Amino acid sequence: MLRSSIHPHDLPLFSEDLDLLSQVLDKVCVERGLVRTAPEAERIGAVIIQLYRQGVRDSGKLADLAKTYL
Repeated sequence: MLRSSIHPHDLPLFSEDLDLLSQVLDKVCVERGLVRTAPEAERIGAVIIQLYRQGVRDSGKLADLAKTYL
């Protein structure tokens, strides 16, 4: 029998997910005075996505954790 394991990082992000992630990124960027196209903002966005895929779904927690990466 063939076994396949599906990891959370392999699942697609849906529009609701992207909306939440975008809102969190906007919030962090505003609080840190970053333009969303800045390299720092792109790195923070990547961290937010990684945290979300690891199971952090609360927007406040995502923002707080993302700020620690600055």
